[in-house]
Amino acid sequence: ARFLAEQYQAPKEKREARFPLTLNTGRLRDHWHGMSRTGTAARLFGHVEEALLSMNGDDMRRRRLLDGQLVKVRSRRGELLLPVHKDDSLRPGQAFLPMHWGDRFLKGLGVNSLTLPAFDPISKQPELKHAGVEVEKIELPWQLFALVEGSVQKRFEALRPLFEGFAYASFSLTGRERPALVIRAACNEPPSRTQLAQLEQLLGLDEGPVLVYDDPRRSVGKRVRIEDGRIVALSLSGETAARDWLKQLWHDGKADQALRRWLLAPLSTPPGGDVRPAKTLCNCMNVSQDAICSGIERGLDLNGLKRELGCGTSCGSCVPEIKRLLVKQPAVA
Repeated sequence: ARFLAEQYQAPKEKREARFPLTLNTGRLRDHWHGMSRTGTAARLFGHVEEALLSMNGDDMRRRRLLDGQLVKVRSRRGELLLPVHKDDSLRPGQAFLPMHWGDRFLKGLGVNSLTLPAFDPISKQPELKHAGVEVEKIELPWQLFALVEGSVQKRFEALRPLFEGFAYASFSLTGRERPALVIRAACNEPPSRTQLAQLEQLLGLDEGPVLVYDDPRRSVGKRVRIEDGRIVALSLSGETAARDWLKQLWHDGKADQALRRWLLAPLSTPPGGDVRPAKTLCNCMNVSQDAICSGIERGLDLNGLKRELGCGTSCGSCVPEIKRLLVKQPAVA
């Protein structure tokens, strides 16, 4: 390797009133580059499932943004729509967007539509870590959430072109033994009934054992397909309050008779209790963050967590995050 001692040079782009935030980009723990390979493995989405813009909580409060809300990120070169995520590990004035989300997985040209073309004249390294941006909330009243398991890559290729007319569309995978495609989308006006019918057909929701609810006046349509006592596909269009707990029901592989009457209801939580999505912290050994936090509460240290749960015993990439949890949530004496 050849090392050169160079004088420090400030970033090409400086903050200003129109673009007061500094956007940083980088990789996620479980993905690589444009996800041409890692994006085909559903289990690798268990840690971070969708494209999110991370911001400090103070910056979000000043802009009256809520966690999970759709926002528009603007730079001097372009803009991108995606949900915002509160992350107080970021300093005020900074924002972070993973580099992996290109136009295959996210409507738009991806994160590089925001970054600048400047590069180092010696190493040719592009300056992708310092772009001035502004973030503002955006109202897209008609939203869609869909999930379908099986033949995910084939379905992905068939479904992706249908969303070119949407203002926002995000695609990801989920699951392990039963991989599934997850679609989130939003726009100002509902798509045509013909387009929705095509979507339902490609999702396998146009016939068979499908629960159906339609309210044409409000442009709301819901479909849940149940086979062998569990959800295998679902679509919520126009109203998506139940998306998180329905997705968790799919993940858990159950849809008992007592719950079925509520599957199409506009409820953000299921009757009888809360169903929280389980974040996978250790992908190699399929250990959730909840399981690790429970172990810490019982007094397990890092070695104890490794012995009992197996987390951190394979590739080790989850160990730094486990250590942060141990600091944040000390074991009970």
